[in-house]
Amino acid sequence: MNQKLKEVFRGKVVNKAHTINTGVDEFPRYVLEYLIDNYCAEESFHEDMEKVVRRLKETFVYGAEAEKIRHYIRENRSHSVIASLEARLVETEDKYWATISAINENFVNIPESIVRQYPMLLSGGMWGTIDLTYDETEVHNKKIRPFKVTGFTPFQVTIINLDEYIEKRAEFTAEEWIDILINSCGLEPSKMTRRQKLLYLCRCIPLVETNVNLIELAPRETGKTYLYRNISYYAHVLSGGKATPAQLFINLNTGRIGEVGVRDAVVFDEIANTDFTDPKAFVSIMQGFMQDAKFSRGKKEILAFGSLVFVGNIDVQGDLPHEKYYQLFEPLPDFLQVIAFLDRIHAYLPGWEIPKLTPSSYAKDYGFITDYFCEILHELRRIDLLSPTRSRFELIDLAKTTQGVSGRDQRAIMKTSSGLLKLIYPHGKISDAELEEILLLSCELRQRVRDQLHLMAPGEYDRIKLGVHMKESNKNIAPTLPDSDRVQKVTLPKEPTVGEVIGLAVVIDHGCLLHFEMQATKGSGRIVPLGSIQRVMRESIEAAAQYVKAKHADLGIDGEWRKNYDVAVLATFMGIPKEGPSAGITIVTGIVSALKGIPVRNDLAMTGEITIMGKVLPVGGIQQKIRAAFDAGIKEVIIPKDNLKDVQLLPKSILDTIILSPVEKIEDVLKKALITPS
Repeated sequence: MNQKLKEVFRGKVVNKAHTINTGVDEFPRYVLEYLIDNYCAEESFHEDMEKVVRRLKETFVYGAEAEKIRHYIRENRSHSVIASLEARLVETEDKYWATISAINENFVNIPESIVRQYPMLLSGGMWGTIDLTYDETEVHNKKIRPFKVTGFTPFQVTIINLDEYIEKRAEFTAEEWIDILINSCGLEPSKMTRRQKLLYLCRCIPLVETNVNLIELAPRETGKTYLYRNISYYAHVLSGGKATPAQLFINLNTGRIGEVGVRDAVVFDEIANTDFTDPKAFVSIMQGFMQDAKFSRGKKEILAFGSLVFVGNIDVQGDLPHEKYYQLFEPLPDFLQVIAFLDRIHAYLPGWEIPKLTPSSYAKDYGFITDYFCEILHELRRIDLLSPTRSRFELIDLAKTTQGVSGRDQRAIMKTSSGLLKLIYPHGKISDAELEEILLLSCELRQRVRDQLHLMAPGEYDRIKLGVHMKESNKNIAPTLPDSDRVQKVTLPKEPTVGEVIGLAVVIDHGCLLHFEMQATKGSGRIVPLGSIQRVMRESIEAAAQYVKAKHADLGIDGEWRKNYDVAVLATFMGIPKEGPSAGITIVTGIVSALKGIPVRNDLAMTGEITIMGKVLPVGGIQQKIRAAFDAGIKEVIIPKDNLKDVQLLPKSILDTIILSPVEKIEDVLKKALITPS
């Protein structure tokens, strides 16, 4: 395979094993691979690489040495450095200025001929060898600007032949080509399943498709931004810090277009830690751009083609997101959990399925030289491969809901499918089976978005099932999402059990069931809270215990129980913090059941705050709690009487199915919940 790739793409591939642990990992990968390809022969690689590393260390400017290098240039009148060079036009002076951050200089004279020869200098800059001189007679606007670029040799390909690339793709099978792409991205394909390879290639979609909105939440160390940092200089990664409209869209003071207008992809790394100035206004601008690729700032409306990638961390349990998440957008900042914003996301990549990076994860075979591969990805944005296949399939809603497939659903699936076609089948030859694979994955990534929207706003978003009708074979296909039924569920007791009781709670904006187990054993009167129970709920437990102690005679409990027994109160799902007073009546019921040895009904749930006098007080989120009970198959819910008016807005289907029992005193709760001997 290596030999075949070297023959077909002669001069455009490199042994990726040579790019690992070189001792100069501070350089972008495309810089390193350019030098290896141009200055290292296969038969004398190690000797040649030593020369390259020595040259880099001699010529590369480290931040702490900037002033020393500036002094050296002044004293010697010329010097060459390896650094990133960026140019800009200052129209008020009708002059181009260069920025070389390595020497802390923003006003470096640069000839127009160099800017014309390398226009990418104006779009984020280029790495290369920069020849510099020092001339103190260079004065502009009464300021001495002595540094001047006299020559520039970029470490990046400036001209490629996309037609040649597409033509030569036909010489490889799809499986071979996928492995070549994974190698080119810097990873070892033999360590990955086919699904993992396809999911990883989905990270490349924003680099080959315009205006894609992609989100990936994954555990740490899965290389979420490795690709964007090392493969494409057309991508810009924002790592924490501040993100402003001026930086991303347009600076109203200077008129300079922001990153979405000059980059192929803007990546928000560690999205939960990014500081957005004026978040609401930012999200408003973002929503408009994500919808139709336009944004307005002041009187200007700008069309831009940058894709947006949102990357963050998510905790996992086994191979799936942790059960503590009711919906999979929860790790995002609160101001981004806006329905209109989330609906514009085209694909939700399940990063938890992509393996973590280890020393054995990196490529050891041949792949495309990174700067060549980067330019190919950039050029692929210009072609259309989806239109020729569009007559072969139709998107459908297999759940046959009244809403059906929306325009945003269709746009999302088309965008993702187009990107995968450009990556894997750029020559346009694709069988029905291969097309089905692409469409199923595209439907899955959008289905994950729709599933979360349904959980967040069930009244607005039906639970649709995105699928595809293949016209040639006349069959319907739909993806299966491993995480689709991951919503946290409490398994109801199979039969009435002593000390086992179901409560209700609200987490963020949704209801959930709380499963309590309580056990009384010989001891010294301790109450033992278990299962990440927080301060307010602990106080609720003490209030419940105080009530039982004060009313022990009425309840038929030995008055010495607080001296002779310990009561353990366990809230299951121990890793998830539990807080709030609304489990008060649930805890009283469990303690009484444990002390008396009387089972609690297993088809009933309850919520309500308790006082030490036995009064039941109203609680918040009553509608969400009843919805959760309904979804879990609970037959009856005990609620505070003062909450009865709050449930009238629930759908008739819920109110007709579930029994609501309002109470004012804990005695009423115990009568309904405990199964007393006949």
